[in-house]
Amino acid sequence: MNMEPNKMFTVGLLPSQQLVSLLTDDEGNWRDVPEIDGAQQAVVPLVKLPKPEQGAWEPNLVWFNDRVERQWVAGTPAPVATYTAEQVVSQYFSAYQIAALSRLEMALLQAGKPLGPKMTAAKTWLETVMLSWAASPTPAPAESFGVPQASFAEASGEAVADLASPNPAT
Repeated sequence: MNMEPNKMFTVGLLPSQQLVSLLTDDEGNWRDVPEIDGAQQAVVPLVKLPKPEQGAWEPNLVWFNDRVERQWVAGTPAPVATYTAEQVVSQYFSAYQIAALSRLEMALLQAGKPLGPKMTAAKTWLETVMLSWAASPTPAPAESFGVPQASFAEASGEAVADLASPNPAT
């Protein structure tokens, strides 16, 4: 089997079933094919089958008389990181910020003013995470908690503006 001259290739050796890197000479013939346990080895090409795009896969070598194939077998999926509700909430709101939102909510209710959309979004997300955690207090992937639709700055800024505005005439 003539290959491209003066190049290195990864190939299989038969009958030992070993992968090695071999150089070709100026004519494209293999240089220095090793003998293993005194036996002359036949050089066969390594055929690399493409890895499937979906799922977890591990490489597997399959030996034939005329080639060695790197195939793919189903592997063990990588573990998915899981988090507690507290860990997820702390990515978006500190304990101080949660307390401040609660105080602002109470102040709006006492003033007879409705919660604005940003405050409602932040409070709804926090309550959803709390209730889902109460129903099933086991760590879960972060995606299962979703993300808040409003930040502390947005929700608190809206609440402070609403508190500062005069009540509409009733």
